[in-house]
Amino acid sequence: MKKYLLNTLLFAVVCLVFAFALDTILSSRLRKNQNRIFANWNQIYNDTTNYDLVINGSSRAWVQYNPLIIDSILQVNSYNLGIDGSPINRQILKYQKYCNLHKTPKYLIQNIDLGTMDMRYGYEREQFFPYFFYDIDLIKDFDQYENFSFMEKYFPCYRYLGYEDVILEAFFNDNKGHYFDFIYKGYKGHDRVWDGSELAKQDNIECACDTNALKIFVDFLDKVTLEGTKVLFVYAPVYHEVRTKMINEHQMYEMYDTIAARFNIPILDYNDVPMCYDTTYFYNGTHLNRIGAELFTTQLAHDIDSIGFLK
Repeated sequence: MKKYLLNTLLFAVVCLVFAFALDTILSSRLRKNQNRIFANWNQIYNDTTNYDLVINGSSRAWVQYNPLIIDSILQVNSYNLGIDGSPINRQILKYQKYCNLHKTPKYLIQNIDLGTMDMRYGYEREQFFPYFFYDIDLIKDFDQYENFSFMEKYFPCYRYLGYEDVILEAFFNDNKGHYFDFIYKGYKGHDRVWDGSELAKQDNIECACDTNALKIFVDFLDKVTLEGTKVLFVYAPVYHEVRTKMINEHQMYEMYDTIAARFNIPILDYNDVPMCYDTTYFYNGTHLNRIGAELFTTQLAHDIDSIGFLK
């Protein structure tokens, strides 16, 4: 019996050591990966540059604000922190991690829209997997929303079970996986044409006004403004039919106007500019394609200059 227990213990130790070794190799490779899901986090960790201006938001920041254009017009060094599929709770945590790794920026452009004041859980949670044993603070912060299980947090490799595409990406695709995208300073323009099929299916569109999200946002702005960062709210363009289907657009504007007034934050609104009526510039109702993104960013940069936001 004693020999059996010792053999069992030895087997368990060997398995644990192998799991830790495999986890270390797998996660290390993913922390260098340029796949869409991992690239933006990896750039934040691996880049030591301190940026003057950062853009915060969801995919509507990620695919629509081009730092190259902002830098060239405004003579700043900017970075796009947009996090796909993520409302304000995730956006803030990513901004805070950026500030922990870099200096607090002088300027913050916060994209605001119908989905910002919401709470999101679980979307592409594999983007955090490479950092479980590398940045415990990051996992602790996101755990409040992602609800990582005990096994995922403390047992090596367990979190990768069921994510075969991630494992294949790490070991076999060598940064050239099926969803490889090049990301420039956090930005990825999409060369896609208009597809209105999803918008056509929607009869009503409602702006998110989650109470918890709103409190998180207000607390965030309290902290940011106290640190001396100047904030600008921007409504990036949406295709005009989105607005015609919104059932509480007035509430959205009222909500953001109230917050902006409280913190003395200027707002630039592009929800009714000419491009909002032309599908040439969109690939769906709420996302500009590369052509639209670069046109919008150019107009935005000139408007930022004209209102003296950077002075």
